[in-house]
Amino acid sequence: MRVSSSEETKQERNARKRNANVQQDRDRAKKIVHSQFDNIGLTKRNAEYMFRFNQEIAKTKLTPQQQADTIHQMVEELLAGQKSGKTARNMWGTVDQRIQRVLNPPKRKPDIKRDYWPNAFYNMLLFFVIFTFMYGITFFFTKSSARGMMGITGIVLSSIIAGLGIPALTMLIQPGVKHKYPLWLRIIFMVLFFVVWMGVFFFAGLIPAVINPVLNPYVYIALGAVGVVGAFFVKRNFQITGGLF
Repeated sequence: MRVSSSEETKQERNARKRNANVQQDRDRAKKIVHSQFDNIGLTKRNAEYMFRFNQEIAKTKLTPQQQADTIHQMVEELLAGQKSGKTARNMWGTVDQRIQRVLNPPKRKPDIKRDYWPNAFYNMLLFFVIFTFMYGITFFFTKSSARGMMGITGIVLSSIIAGLGIPALTMLIQPGVKHKYPLWLRIIFMVLFFVVWMGVFFFAGLIPAVINPVLNPYVYIALGAVGVVGAFFVKRNFQITGGLF
């Protein structure tokens, strides 16, 4: 069935009208989005930057909440930066560059002082693993069952001392920084730490068995395995810089 030229013209007009309506809807949507950055204190150039950034971040796999949090933080930083004459381009580069940094943020520089407690906890777990595995395994190679084995309280105390001390020793010998104390005094500190640590080993053997029991070797090995999982979790989720391993 042939369509007359008048009908074709009518269909074309309808198609153009639909396309125009779609374009108007898109323009209206853009104006609504753009208005989010108007009248909030941003300059025209910075508002335009945030509008384009909003469009680009919407194309990423970030959740709506992550996108909103990122935009909110940027607006706050931009409002503060404007007071000293900064622009969004000065602060973050192009929109594409900013998107890439949001999706692939730079790793935080290691700081032993700032990360002391994660490092200390990691080393506590690490030495706990070493001691429990060592005493659990050596049990099978000794003729007398409990002789020479450390009780669980002694192991915990020794691990705590080691965990607290290793990151501190790392700070004392950290290269490329200005140390508060001279080298000879830092060496004395390190010697004192090892003396204290050895003292804990000695006195751990004097702790009454009722509060420092020697556990079954299989229990030691099982506790060591739990410690491995814990150390792996800490290593994966925190920036460990003062660890023994």
